[in-house]
Amino acid sequence: MNNYNLISYLIYLPVTFYITVFIGKVFYTNGIVFLSDAFNGNKELAEVLNKFLLVGYYLVNLGYAAISINTFSSVDSYLQLAEELSKRLGIIIIGLAVLHYFNMYTFSHFSKQIQKLYQHNQ
Repeated sequence: MNNYNLISYLIYLPVTFYITVFIGKVFYTNGIVFLSDAFNGNKELAEVLNKFLLVGYYLVNLGYAAISINTFSSVDSYLQLAEELSKRLGIIIIGLAVLHYFNMYTFSHFSKQIQKLYQHNQ
């Protein structure tokens, strides 16, 4: 490992952490409206699932960010450092978007089944 790789890690991890937490707060704050509507106004179920989604979101994304440090290419110049950071941050941002749309699809498609399961277990 050289100094350029260390610099890229020191930039990548805090930026990824910030993006993940910022986006998570936006999803959490605005997602309650979507979930409440998806579950026919059942706010208790919507709040519980919203909290689970936030915790799962943080675990998946921050875990991926930490693990992905091992897959960085060797960086030998500032140009390569910028290219590697751009690639890695792009992967994180696209991953967050895919995860978000997958969750929206899942809840809009399976909301009735989830609500029945929740009511059955109470």
